[in-house]
Amino acid sequence: MKKFYVIILLVLVLSGTGFSQVTVAPVTVHLSDAERNGYIVVRNNSNITPWEVSIDMKFGYPVSDSSGKTVMYFPEKESDTDPSAVKWINFYPRKFVLQPLEEQTVRIAAKPKNVKEGEYWGRPVIISKAVNAEDTTGKGNINAGMSVEFRTVIALNYRRGSVKTGISFDNLTGKFEENKFVLFAKVKREGNAAYIGNLLVNITNEKGSIVKETKQEISVYYELNKRIEIETGKLPAGKYNISVQLNTDREETGGKILKGNTEEKKITITVN
Repeated sequence: MKKFYVIILLVLVLSGTGFSQVTVAPVTVHLSDAERNGYIVVRNNSNITPWEVSIDMKFGYPVSDSSGKTVMYFPEKESDTDPSAVKWINFYPRKFVLQPLEEQTVRIAAKPKNVKEGEYWGRPVIISKAVNAEDTTGKGNINAGMSVEFRTVIALNYRRGSVKTGISFDNLTGKFEENKFVLFAKVKREGNAAYIGNLLVNITNEKGSIVKETKQEISVYYELNKRIEIETGKLPAGKYNISVQLNTDREETGGKILKGNTEEKKITITVN
């Protein structure tokens, strides 16, 4: 009897290393006219299962809605003004199988043609799925299985000529509810390159004592309505001074973060 396979495909879109057995490093690749080649290392962390890996490339960047929710946006069609590097970035190899605990270095080569001065973006998408072992018993059973496909999305930029970045920071507002401060700010990138850096929040009470300090990474490609939630637990009634700072002092592999200005805003929120 002929053997049939019923395959259920589950697609998970993940950012960073995600939950797949396959991990990718680094998660940001910087290229330029002076350094047109880069690499990523793709590793199979399973000690049992081989994984099949393929690499795609899309143009995308983070956007937000009026509530401050941020998602990765991939235009269905690129416009002539989009700073996309998709068409002239190549990967070697682009498809391969990783045996258990094996890793593969993937070379990235940029071949720009007739590209103007500025920064160009792309999102390498590393697609991985487990390789199902074949049934060699010769039995004519119908096998039902699940093929889980993971997509790890990382960032890539290419810089040509003079590039600069900056940030403008307006309309910082906030409130205290459910034992946390909820802050809102509109931030807008300046210059011709993305603003990649840190967002720091410092909260002090009326006596100047520190209540909470936090630090998170932020990437502004155009503009964002940024929602910031800071858990503090129950606080005594009173006034609390909050400072929110944006800077480009982030440490990253290769040390290629483009330096820009530092912006800081302060507000006072009363907790009843």
